[in-house]
Amino acid sequence: MAETTETTRAAIVGLLNAVPGIGVVHAYERYAAKHPELRALYVVQTGAGTEQLRGWYVRRLSFRVERDGMDGRRVFTTWLIRGVMALQDSTQSELEFDALVDSIRRAFEDDATLGGAVTSTLTPDGEIGAQLTGAGPVMFAGVLCHAADLTLTTETWEES
Repeated sequence: MAETTETTRAAIVGLLNAVPGIGVVHAYERYAAKHPELRALYVVQTGAGTEQLRGWYVRRLSFRVERDGMDGRRVFTTWLIRGVMALQDSTQSELEFDALVDSIRRAFEDDATLGGAVTSTLTPDGEIGAQLTGAGPVMFAGVLCHAADLTLTTETWEES
């Protein structure tokens, strides 16, 4: 399988979609001019016909390229995986959101090559899989939400 930005992004989205209770996963950051339109992009059905804002998107943040002999290059790409979930204090929704974030972390640890789409998600610094870089409440599409930012560094190899 060719290790490209597109295949890597698709593999990240595929892995996220396999996490139970993940909600909506977008391959890129979605925008809408009005809150109801943006909210609709991130709403899921959660049993008994109720709806909840719960979603994630993937964005490429940066990359670093190193020569690998005369034949190729190693590309280290850092991805942002940002998620939001409607906050409901009475149900202790923060605990559920934290558990979801932990499930995502474990999913990336369990599949360090993203199904063969990348060489590795283990960084030269020793980081394994997705790293939580920030979390806390935010207003998203007019809704008070939990939010989490995870970063993931992928290593791919490109032939010269």
